[in-house]
Amino acid sequence: MLAHVPHPCFTLFPCLSALTNLNIYRKLTMPCVKKSQSRDPHGWVVFGVISSVYFFVFFHRVSISVIAPDLLAAFQTHATALGFMSSMYFYLYALEQPLVGYLSDVFGPRRVVGFWSLAAALGCVLFGLAPTIGWAAVGRGLIGFGVGGVYVPAIKAFAQWFREKEFATMTGLLLASGNLGAIVATTPLAWMASVWGWRSSFLIIGSVTFGLALATLVLFRDHDAMIEPLSKEPPLKSAQSVTSQGSGLWILRSLRFWILAAILFGFFGTYFTFQGLWATPFIMSILKLDALRASGLNILIPVGFILGAPLSGWLADRIFHSKVDVLLCFLALMTGIWAILALGCHALSTRSMIALLLAMGGIAGGFATNLWALVRETTSTPILGLTSGLLNPFPLLGPAILQGWTGAILDRVGRVDGIYPPAAYKNAFMVCLLSKFAEDPGREPGGECLKLS
Repeated sequence: MLAHVPHPCFTLFPCLSALTNLNIYRKLTMPCVKKSQSRDPHGWVVFGVISSVYFFVFFHRVSISVIAPDLLAAFQTHATALGFMSSMYFYLYALEQPLVGYLSDVFGPRRVVGFWSLAAALGCVLFGLAPTIGWAAVGRGLIGFGVGGVYVPAIKAFAQWFREKEFATMTGLLLASGNLGAIVATTPLAWMASVWGWRSSFLIIGSVTFGLALATLVLFRDHDAMIEPLSKEPPLKSAQSVTSQGSGLWILRSLRFWILAAILFGFFGTYFTFQGLWATPFIMSILKLDALRASGLNILIPVGFILGAPLSGWLADRIFHSKVDVLLCFLALMTGIWAILALGCHALSTRSMIALLLAMGGIAGGFATNLWALVRETTSTPILGLTSGLLNPFPLLGPAILQGWTGAILDRVGRVDGIYPPAAYKNAFMVCLLSKFAEDPGREPGGECLKLS
């Protein structure tokens, strides 16, 4: 099999290249035979606890968008510094994921989720008390580090506690619970900030997070045994020692791993840059709304995600035979969304903005659910935590880079009456649109099966 080497700019040009990548992925993966599994009722306790904690993962991911005007005024700073501060969440979250995955495999999900949530609570307190934008960046980074210990252990726990045919559904429900947090991070957070101030709001959030950390350590218990791998075929020779010290290097040598990593980087880099930082200021600029009303429209992105994630997971578990085909459709639709944002933002009315935001959230929810279900189907449980931990930095590295980059583009145009004009956002979102197109990475490899099993 000829090795497929991506173009050097490949990871910065996600959507069209991702279409090619998924076709390559289709040739690298063979169907797996599933086994029936029993389910322990305690799995629902595990799901409830993890979902409650995961609520705040998405809350923090998008909260800066709503309080961005308050932060600019409080710290007397500019968009570039604000983008850097916001991106610290993503850098710390991304860099720790391999460690989180390894610890989830070794010590179990309970300890990782519980102790990392304590770190997130401390980060909330530090952010709320920050005297400068620098200290706010430190608090934001600690929040990112803390909430970074939730998703990968959740994937590990769901693989242990739930049946294989339920995995996509449970993942979709988890992502939906996270986006409930994203909803609270819009108008409700804007209301809290207007009534109590953004600092007091984050101190309250830190207290709630501390309580959830204790609940995790007390109520959550790890599964006693690992669920058997999905495939009935004997493992590949290179996979027979997946629990050994070299398993991480073995995963990194897989071409399938890098295809998935590039897709995650590109798709979510632009999505979280918009939802997590610029959505509310963009709506204010285009529709001439105040922050409270604009944040009310921003709610529609997580609402769409909440509808799209569990619905697509349920359909994938019961109806669709090829998750790759579903992912290809979602990628094409998201490219169209960015074309509208970059080229037609001046023509957006309130109604068209509502439709666009709902569509963006629904597409992202369906894409995330089906992609992680695809990872689960072709990865053995003993290395599922490590594999997920190695993959999970890539959806966060994208916004970590693009948030600062787009902030610098906005600053080149400058603010008018305290807000950035539509022309500034058009320039910034043009970068996101251009990132959807890439050259064909080259010759596709042959049809051999390459699995992380």
